[in-house]
Amino acid sequence: MRVALFFIVAVIASTSSFAVHVATAEWLPVWIGSQMQGISVQPSWSVRYFAAASSVEYGIAAITIYYIARNKLLHFGKFKAALVFSALLMATHGALIRQPLMDVVVGNPLHVALVQNGFNWLIWLLMSFCVVYGYEFVNHATRPNKKC
Repeated sequence: MRVALFFIVAVIASTSSFAVHVATAEWLPVWIGSQMQGISVQPSWSVRYFAAASSVEYGIAAITIYYIARNKLLHFGKFKAALVFSALLMATHGALIRQPLMDVVVGNPLHVALVQNGFNWLIWLLMSFCVVYGYEFVNHATRPNKKC
């Protein structure tokens, strides 16, 4: 019964965000397009510097989530903890199942969807392994009463 109730909460949470997505999917791109008329956006290397600096947000969030979930995740061992953690991060962004499925449903060939999403999965895998192994390294190296 408890699992069913948690599932219902998950459905309600997902439905609330999906409702906003559906409500804005039709008019928001049109509105943005109207606001951007006559404005030229040029990619440049300076944009990449801002992108790199602001990407630290993902790492800080990942470290925080790992810190909160660490005791449960480490029961799997570090390697499996990193895999589970990456799956959770991907799923939180809809990148584990939803986006690949939607890419296929809208008509992308399976091999295209796999390549598109494979790089996205790689990002989260790398981040998760860096967070889990990095956190555990720092935690071990800075532990009080450590005997060298």
